[in-house]
Amino acid sequence: MTMKITVLGGTGWLGAEICAEATARGHDVTVVSRHPDDIRYTLTPELVSLKADAADLKQLVEVMPEDTDVLVNSLIPDPFQHDTFPGWCENVIECCRQKAIPRLIAVGDSCVFPVAPGKRLMDTTFLTPMYREWFGEHVNTHELYLKEKEIVWTEIAPAAKCLPDKQLKQYIVAEDSLCTLDPAVARLQTPDPDHYPFADSSYISTQDFAYAVLDEIEQNRYPFSRICVAWNRRHEMYWKGEEA
Repeated sequence: MTMKITVLGGTGWLGAEICAEATARGHDVTVVSRHPDDIRYTLTPELVSLKADAADLKQLVEVMPEDTDVLVNSLIPDPFQHDTFPGWCENVIECCRQKAIPRLIAVGDSCVFPVAPGKRLMDTTFLTPMYREWFGEHVNTHELYLKEKEIVWTEIAPAAKCLPDKQLKQYIVAEDSLCTLDPAVARLQTPDPDHYPFADSSYISTQDFAYAVLDEIEQNRYPFSRICVAWNRRHEMYWKGEEA
């Protein structure tokens, strides 16, 4: 069934991939962005791209297309004012209410998931100090989604490492935890978390992350839940040979 999908932040890193996958599947896609002209640099330059700033609720509501079936929030925090991010996400939720948008897909981040007792991925040296503060705001925005009981939301985070790569169209899902092939990490028994190669067993391409997002949009398997997705095969970041 064709759906009307609006992607907030659709000219960005992951938003653009989600737009490309949604378009390939035949959905009616509209982009909303602070920099709408950047659509020309994406794989879907033909899409309607509208200008709005999520920091301005009135502007967001005025621009949001009518009869949107699913709103995808692919915004990322401002690296220099990361504490503004929860306010943006509050506006997105309120916009869904005012425009009667029934479903919200929110792109999260895997840094918030624990990898050992009392230690999240964002607390390890796997991530830089700036990244920890920058994307750590997803801890706060998750609390906003947990309070929402009317709009059907799903928060979906990519694996520990997510980069442009091949598309396998295969992935695994973990609910409310880091998606990993390593049983020790899954049990929160990561050996030496500060020097552990999380990306080898928790990796997904940006293309397959978008593929997983569209699967969730179409199948609605995880309503009112936070999930993480990763490749179902090990990925050596510094491998030699043909296969990752």
